[in-house]
Amino acid sequence: MDEIVNKVKGLDVITIDVKDFYTQGIREKVNITDFLEDGVLIEKIFRKKLMDFDWQIYSKKFVYVIIDKNLIIPSWAFLLLSYYLNKYSLDYVIGNIRSLEEKLYNISLNNLDLDSLKNKKVIVKGCSDIPYIDYVYSELTKRLSNVVKSLMYGEPCSRVPIFRNSK
Repeated sequence: MDEIVNKVKGLDVITIDVKDFYTQGIREKVNITDFLEDGVLIEKIFRKKLMDFDWQIYSKKFVYVIIDKNLIIPSWAFLLLSYYLNKYSLDYVIGNIRSLEEKLYNISLNNLDLDSLKNKKVIVKGCSDIPYIDYVYSELTKRLSNVVKSLMYGEPCSRVPIFRNSK
């Protein structure tokens, strides 16, 4: 009787799990209207509200600042708001939750050692429950496309070829 051989175990493939690029931590929303007076930015009142606010509640949290599209906010207000957020939050964006997640993904993706993947066969693992996974797939493919020998999606036992470089 022939010996059963695990062909998957013998594959010369590197698996990347996209959930490894998700940064754990609490996300908090700040609405800039909380620092306005009846929807209007009055500099003296805005500065006082920012100064009196307990920014420590954002300590060790990731923050995204939303702005009603109908508001007119002067540019210097974002600098002032950023000054306070920078002191206490882990990181922040002026934008929505997706903007924050994309920023955090980019920070993680920038730490990917592309040299170790040069001319390798790579599988990007599927079926992860991280938010905005489409963004991670897109950015990861962009970074890997000129580096790896081939890119696949799924699991080693059931992979879908994405591309193969002819280098």
